Amino acid sequence: MLPSRTMSGSSPRRRPRGTRPGALRLRALVTAGAVAGALIAATLTATPASAVTTGNGSLVYSPAAGTSFNPEGGRPAGTTYAKNIVLKNSGAANGTQLVTYDQLVLVNGVQVYPIYRSTDNGTSWAHVTDIVPSNDFPTLTRTSQPFLFEVPQATGGLPAGTLLLAGMIMPQDRSSSRLVVYKSSDQGSSWSYLSTIDTGGPAVYDPSPTSTTSTVWEPSLAIDGQGGLAAYFSDERQKSSGVLQAVAYRRSTDGGATWGAESNVSAPNNQSDRPGMITVTKLPDGRYLATFEVVNRPSQTNNTAPVYFKTSPDGLNWSPTTSIGTQITLANGRGIGSSPYVKWVPTGGPKGMVIVASKWALTASGAIDGGQDFYVNYNLGDGPWERLPMAVTYDAADNQGGTFSGFAQSIDYSVDGRTLYQATNVENLTTTYNDIRVGSIPLDAQQYEAEKAVRTSDTSLVTDGNASNGSKVGNINNATSSVTFTVHVPAAGSYTVNVRYDNGTGATSTHNVSVNGGTASTLSYPATVNWGRYGWVQKTVTLNAGANTIAFTKGTSYAELDAIQLYQPATALDPQFRITNRNSGKYLEIAGASLADGAGAGQWGDTGNACQVWNIHPVSNGLQLFNVNSGKLLEIPGAQTADGVRAGQWGPTGNLTQVWAPTIGTGGWWTLTNANSGKPIEIAGASTADGAYAQQRTADGTPTQQWRLIREGIQ
Repeated sequence: MLPSRTMSGSSPRRRPRGTRPGALRLRALVTAGAVAGALIAATLTATPASAVTTGNGSLVYSPAAGTSFNPEGGRPAGTTYAKNIVLKNSGAANGTQLVTYDQLVLVNGVQVYPIYRSTDNGTSWAHVTDIVPSNDFPTLTRTSQPFLFEVPQATGGLPAGTLLLAGMIMPQDRSSSRLVVYKSSDQGSSWSYLSTIDTGGPAVYDPSPTSTTSTVWEPSLAIDGQGGLAAYFSDERQKSSGVLQAVAYRRSTDGGATWGAESNVSAPNNQSDRPGMITVTKLPDGRYLATFEVVNRPSQTNNTAPVYFKTSPDGLNWSPTTSIGTQITLANGRGIGSSPYVKWVPTGGPKGMVIVASKWALTASGAIDGGQDFYVNYNLGDGPWERLPMAVTYDAADNQGGTFSGFAQSIDYSVDGRTLYQATNVENLTTTYNDIRVGSIPLDAQQYEAEKAVRTSDTSLVTDGNASNGSKVGNINNATSSVTFTVHVPAAGSYTVNVRYDNGTGATSTHNVSVNGGTASTLSYPATVNWGRYGWVQKTVTLNAGANTIAFTKGTSYAELDAIQLYQPATALDPQFRITNRNSGKYLEIAGASLADGAGAGQWGDTGNACQVWNIHPVSNGLQLFNVNSGKLLEIPGAQTADGVRAGQWGPTGNLTQVWAPTIGTGGWWTLTNANSGKPIEIAGASTADGAYAQQRTADGTPTQQWRLIREGIQ
């Protein structure tokens, strides 16, 4: 939560570095099936959802100037706590999106939970209705902290597709706190009061160790592993046990009509750590993952509320409950803080990915340092996290008495699993309040970093913690300036390019963009709030199968480039990874960037060559690994089963020797076992040398048989 705010809350001769010989071979079609839950989206039928990526998302609601209030005094915020869902269990209504938020504008003298709806993938929004808790509790005229939930399976008499909204309500003087649930059986058109989860004392935010507050805050909902409805929340009523604040839950077996005894998720008893703002997501292996901020960390004087997570086998047992779990960090120690929201999505990696949205980014020492990226994990929470650019950006540095833009935002994914939608409040520089906006990004896009592109010497590399992979390219200021990306696609056709840029000039700037050396066209960049505040623009390009170049040169005025994403709206692309050996720290590749059938696989340090990047394609009994440079599959030649057979590449044969079964071990290290031989791939002799062979051998659990999948900054 905010430090000051109103709510709680024998190696071949090598090729030159960076060259990419040959074209990607068009691979044969294979029949896809389910792989450990990563193909759940394939069973969901819907028109592909297109991302509203440009314009910082689409506008849902903008409070008029002069209409917002701030009950704590100071600057009014207009809106906070944006929450969104995409319906996936509602029959013909699947794909419909709903948004609510904490609206700091009175309706007939009271606060309400507004409901907005979109039926065109978030392009446009209409106000549907308001939930008015004071109709049921006349003295409780204040609303806060809404949470939207679509019931994914029948529970306690509630059919799948039922919509629930949980929130905290209170009187005007904030002298009590009550967590309530409302229900809708018609996709959000009408709502009725269902139950009260819990009640607490005055809604007063005091994180000091001597605090005497007893508030209940910030409800969220999930179906637990036993099929009950769990309501998670923050609880300040355990101070007699040395617990400044706990994140806890009550569960219901009758569809939310009544609630059982309270149990803790995290209740540290050091009178300092203060977990709060919990959300929970179910993982494809049946476990649950919870995220929450921990106020008073890194210290009580440097309170930047870093985000932690815990896992549970069933969403109910979070032992030890005195633990705050594990901080979410990148490999370099950077983290995120304040008001997190977690969602597992079924695309993006062999096991899908866990995505967390949070208000701000943190340096490794815990200082606030912007915040324009989701944090994602491809290992079901194990190992280091990576960044993924946000669809919508906001003033992440706003943390002391401003409008709290980006606070308590939310995310959900499309029915087909390919698009991520982000709802957040964004500062409006005209009204000085926050608007509610929803934007989206494709989850199956190929991403290419500007700092890894070929650039002229008159451009510059700029380090920026908010940039994708931590860097961007600036000083594209001269007629000779250029940044040229080499991209690889599996088939010829039309592709959409999303360009992440910043433009702090205050006016529109342009670049000239050419594909494969062809005639350039103009791409316009609307002004961003400042240099370092990122936006998205889109362009459609026609590409050849295999390698292509996309060159950006100076047009009018100035803009900087962070990254591009490449995708096809109608056809999903396989996720791309580099595969790093745990023992050597080097990358799995096809030696010499060969295009030939039978070329051997091995390891090498970073070359920037596409032969070190792999398309990971799910099939019914594992994964196929297509080398991006050659378009051929990693296999054990001749379907041999003996130890020590060197892995290589071949065009698709349909044989199991080209299939690899993935398992995740502790720390996010993967074992890739050949489906034909039952033996994992390793680096021979646990060598750390460039050019050492990759081979199969009987499983022994050693680091040379363990691999990390890395997606951010790989090309």
